[in-house]
Amino acid sequence: MRGTFTRRRLLAGAAAAGASLPLWGARRARAADERPYRLIVMPLLNGVDHQYFWPGTEGSLVTEPLTAFMDQLTFVRGLDIDGSWDHMAVRSMFTGAPIDSYEAPDPGVKSVDQVVADHFEATAPTALRSVHLGALPASSIEFYQLYGRSTFFFNPAPVDYDANPVTAFDKLFADLGEDPSQPPPMPEPTLDLRERSHEILMAELADLQARAEGSSQLEKLDEHQAALEALGGPGGGPTPPAPISCSNASLPSVEALRGDLQGNEGAAYRNDLFEPIIDAQVDVMARAVACGLTRVATLQANSADGNSLVPVLGGRPHHDTSHANQEEFAQVQRWYASKLARLLTALDVDDPLDPGHTVLENSCVLWMAECNPGHGSNDIVALYAGSLGGLLTTGTTVDVQGATNKNLMRTLCNALGASGGGHFGEGTLSEILA
Repeated sequence: MRGTFTRRRLLAGAAAAGASLPLWGARRARAADERPYRLIVMPLLNGVDHQYFWPGTEGSLVTEPLTAFMDQLTFVRGLDIDGSWDHMAVRSMFTGAPIDSYEAPDPGVKSVDQVVADHFEATAPTALRSVHLGALPASSIEFYQLYGRSTFFFNPAPVDYDANPVTAFDKLFADLGEDPSQPPPMPEPTLDLRERSHEILMAELADLQARAEGSSQLEKLDEHQAALEALGGPGGGPTPPAPISCSNASLPSVEALRGDLQGNEGAAYRNDLFEPIIDAQVDVMARAVACGLTRVATLQANSADGNSLVPVLGGRPHHDTSHANQEEFAQVQRWYASKLARLLTALDVDDPLDPGHTVLENSCVLWMAECNPGHGSNDIVALYAGSLGGLLTTGTTVDVQGATNKNLMRTLCNALGASGGGHFGEGTLSEILA
């Protein structure tokens, strides 16, 4: 859906309409007819029992936190991981490389994030080619240094995740200054979206009141009218979000961790800090991507065979729970889905590089598993959020039985105009193209 103008987006636009959105001007040229696309890749490690994932199924426990974004989601059913299975598939899922054992060498090809980063580097370079963050990507920093770097993304060498959000924030933003060089701020919109949204809501409410005359629902509608009037009409409503700016303006989630993590990389593997760490990493990534510092980012939380405790049901070890009670593991994966929802919320704001559209609309946020709880890598669960500016379908479920992760990677590369990635083959998924 291109430029969908839902009531939720109208209200979000109204909240942001009055704010200037300062941009970091360096190296953000793009073709006049090209939207500022972004690609964000996140693994859903160990998958989930299908009955708790797909929309419309009884419960849909895992994906319930994403309900507000269903119009921007596409669920992809029936994908197989080509060339690997079990946890070996973590090195295949985004590279398409065959990995037939734990002892197999790392892939000698690039994962989809790096193929796309190559394309952006050649056509619309950004200050940072790509950003790679982790949240407890291994059980300890020592284990990570031994094994953790050969987990997901290759260039062709394994990517080294920034697992400490304080370090990541300072590395990305500290040198930018409070008032970075930037082009003139965007002009104020001629349309007062806040006033217009209030008019639309009040008009719709008046119509409902007229139709409900004499019914028991009229009293409830009158209460809604009073609540809307209490907001103060034009000029009232929610507080505008903070401007999207590539500056060193502090992020509260990061600053809350600074005392524990600054200068202490090992502390970033403390299990008791898992939730604040992933929240901070999501916020760091959202700012970097939204403001145009980079247009490619990845985030790995936990590891496929790691047992960091997920803070649900009193704490559940990730890997062990994946092979135990499946409803409990669905609660574990639901927690990760809530962090994905945090990211989507941060991206669902006016795009400072493309006024009139949201950052989320111009993005593809891919959330995909390497296997299912039974260790098989056929018919894995996957979804993406965002339509890449209308290039991809959203708000639906597509069934691609027999297709592979390589077909999905090739489709995304083609949609973005990335000519690399021949290792993904030629097959594509027409079902997800708008």
